[in-house]
Amino acid sequence: MLKQACLFCKIVGALAIIGALNWGLVGLLNVNVVERIFGEMTTVTRVIYGLVGLSGIALLVSYFTVCPACKKS
Repeated sequence: MLKQACLFCKIVGALAIIGALNWGLVGLLNVNVVERIFGEMTTVTRVIYGLVGLSGIALLVSYFTVCPACKKS
């Protein structure tokens, strides 16, 4: 699915996957990989959570519209 996608869509997909895996580990094992790597609620951690959230919004929008960059390919 992401093999033919544009760079933006690949980044959005990767961030969404990272976020989903992190939340899966939090739910199953009570392990937050992002906070273990970057510390609890540091600026970097907040930026990562923000980017994951924005990627989720971008994926939600992609269900209703087609990415202009991917459409050209």
